Amino acid sequence: MDIKVALTFNERDAVSLLNWLARCNARLIRDQPKLPLLYASRVRYEREEEETWSDYIQLLAQGDEDCDALAAARAGELMARGWTALAPDDPGYAQARAARLTTIPSEVALTTQVRQGSHGLYHCVVRYVVGQTVWFDDPSARLGMLPERLTGRECHARIVARVRLGGVHRERDFAASHRNPRRPRRREHA
Repeated sequence: MDIKVALTFNERDAVSLLNWLARCNARLIRDQPKLPLLYASRVRYEREEEETWSDYIQLLAQGDEDCDALAAARAGELMARGWTALAPDDPGYAQARAARLTTIPSEVALTTQVRQGSHGLYHCVVRYVVGQTVWFDDPSARLGMLPERLTGRECHARIVARVRLGGVHRERDFAASHRNPRRPRRREHA
């Protein structure tokens, strides 16, 4: 089923919707544990002419997507599979494995580059927390957006060195709000 949503672009709203998609992906992945991990699938980065945000099942069926669906898929699998979604060369792997994290707090973040006098260039990446350390991943860079494939550590280093993150919490606040991922969140009633 196709659902179209027409939006006036706003970083905060776009990030909110992409993180909703990431949480939906986490539920799909938990419900279907035999689904492959994103980096073990045959999915590749492909630039889109018309913007489409696909869930994990649709992403696997299509075989390609751009940064938004790839980031929402990666954030979802980190939430759903915890340390097992990380490879040994991914940042935070050793710590997450040692703690046997069954979920890793993750979110889609926009990297924003704006040159004076022109429109901004937006790119979706993943921000995740292991312990009290914030890490970044770029599924598009790992799945064919660049001429060379980057490792998880290379993605983290490039993101931290080059761009301003838009529409996300400050690192200290994000890490503090996810210190104990095993403790359930309290729900507030209206």
